[in-house]
Amino acid sequence: MFVLAAGCSNNIRDTVGTAEKIIDSFEGVPVVPQYANRIFINQPANSTGLQILAPRLYDKIKEHISLEGRLGVVPDDSISDLRLEVRIVQYTIERLRYDAVGRPVQKRMRITADVRLLNLKKKKLIFWEADIQAFRVFSELEQPIETEVQVREYVLDDLAKRITSKTVTGWYTDQMTIIEKRKL
Repeated sequence: MFVLAAGCSNNIRDTVGTAEKIIDSFEGVPVVPQYANRIFINQPANSTGLQILAPRLYDKIKEHISLEGRLGVVPDDSISDLRLEVRIVQYTIERLRYDAVGRPVQKRMRITADVRLLNLKKKKLIFWEADIQAFRVFSELEQPIETEVQVREYVLDDLAKRITSKTVTGWYTDQMTIIEKRKL
């Protein structure tokens, strides 16, 4: 049941007109309009200085959106219904634990991105989400040993999955870790 509350008005037509405008503004879908079938993905902008991040994230986002199946990825925004814009804003490796001689034994890599989705048909912003992040704790000295390059690929893939979920459904909580979900 849908309830619409309106303020007091002497003229009932003003209330009906306002209600119709509000109801017409609802598209009835979570994020992607029903008519949208094609998405153009801009090459991600990169504010971190690490050049490899943007092309790798682009490839992974393109792959996950294609595999998800709701939208077809197109090479040109002139034939697209939607445009996805991503800016990588942070790439950090934090040292979490040290051994007896002062070497970092455990580290955490985190990559953060801002994401915008635009409806090109209506020339309207669908959403802007700041600080979508993915991270992984790893060690190059203790088992299971993972290199920085391996971890970077994992984190980029996880970030691409989160961006895909956010783009298609409006949420990426299904991609969050147990620790992140507890903080919600």
